[in-house]
Amino acid sequence: MRQNTTSSSPWSWSQSAPAWASFLVWGAASASLVAWGLAFWPADSLPLAASTASTAAMQNPIQAADLGKVLGMQAQANTPAEKAAPSTASRLSLIGVAKSGSRDMVALIAVDGQAAKSFARGAEVLPGLVLQSVSLQKASLGASLASPSSLQLDMPRRPEAATGSLP
Repeated sequence: MRQNTTSSSPWSWSQSAPAWASFLVWGAASASLVAWGLAFWPADSLPLAASTASTAAMQNPIQAADLGKVLGMQAQANTPAEKAAPSTASRLSLIGVAKSGSRDMVALIAVDGQAAKSFARGAEVLPGLVLQSVSLQKASLGASLASPSSLQLDMPRRPEAATGSLP
């Protein structure tokens, strides 16, 4: 009787396939990590972090009153008096306009840099300031609906389209 003398290798394809797949996945992950690292690497020759000496030279000197606030101490008497209140126009920003119902328009107004809220015609935006009218590009505010408008908020302009040639 004749024996089959085929030699079988210790590794067959079915046994080594998971190892090769793992090698390829880890290789792709490593290549991706290197690519992203190089993409965010600064192209100029400046250092990644400024030294403490150059940072201190760039910053304004720390005032004693500011340091006292950080440490929880009371401010000294030589600190400036209360800051002047900002103007009403600088406190308000027209973010957008939306249609409410069939004909009514509402203005999306941000007050003091907070999230924008919707205000319908006749709603009080700030104490003593009522939304009088809303159009597609502006909102008018005044003391009451019948009074003349004392403030007009305009929609922010869209930035210009980038033009030019690629390097």
